[in-house]
Amino acid sequence: MIREIRSFDEYEDFIRELASHPLYSDPHFTYDKDNLYRSLKAKDKYAYAVSENGTANGLFVWIVLPDDRYIEMLIGFTGKEEAFTEMLSYMERNYGGYQMDFVFNPKNTAISRPLKRKGAVFDPEQQKMILTGPTPNVSTAQIEPLSEKWSKQYRDLHSVDTYWTAERILSAPDKFRVLLAVKDGQIRGYLDVQCCYAVNEIYALFIKPEAARQGYETALLAKAIELNRPNQMMVVVDADAEAEIELYSAAGFRRMEGQNSVTASYRAKTV
Repeated sequence: MIREIRSFDEYEDFIRELASHPLYSDPHFTYDKDNLYRSLKAKDKYAYAVSENGTANGLFVWIVLPDDRYIEMLIGFTGKEEAFTEMLSYMERNYGGYQMDFVFNPKNTAISRPLKRKGAVFDPEQQKMILTGPTPNVSTAQIEPLSEKWSKQYRDLHSVDTYWTAERILSAPDKFRVLLAVKDGQIRGYLDVQCCYAVNEIYALFIKPEAARQGYETALLAKAIELNRPNQMMVVVDADAEAEIELYSAAGFRRMEGQNSVTASYRAKTV
């Protein structure tokens, strides 16, 4: 049985049990428990409990964006394939045709197996890193904020294989800061980072191949860190991307053990 819930009080034992389990813990909850508890007060976020014979065997939080026909699972607590399969069926019935994204513990087969049966596409496992060191001591003279002058180049250069496209970033100036590496009137690279939270996430760091390893990566990070103070900053990278991990490590970020995640996605069938 699935029901939408307005309180987590009766599920505290269930939350504690799964949060401490290496296979069923949720990376977003491990990082910040408010990702669960504050969801009930947030717009467009919904919490559901799945139970059988009065016993909880699944707890899920979703963000639902009807205008974008998009759903993302923000929290997934379950060790039962049946519970997650039931949750998926419920979301498909109510949000047919929506793009569905899932971020979860890569060890949790209770979630990964049903998604594989749905034909979901899996991204590489992600490593979370958080800033702990000082701002890199490098020149940022060639780094500047995005302005109308650079908007076309930025749009043309920006990745389109992402939810946060250039257009979506530009439509949310209260949430994002965009920094550019510029030389000889050309954008060599860009960095998209949140700017409105206590912990702001880097969403994209891109350098043109011909401009790679010329210091632009570190300069963009240094400027972003400087402008972000006194807030915290974090990033997720492919777990096996050693060069990228080395770049962020050199800029003062460290790996957050036990918080790896994997993202899967598919489009819900229209019922």
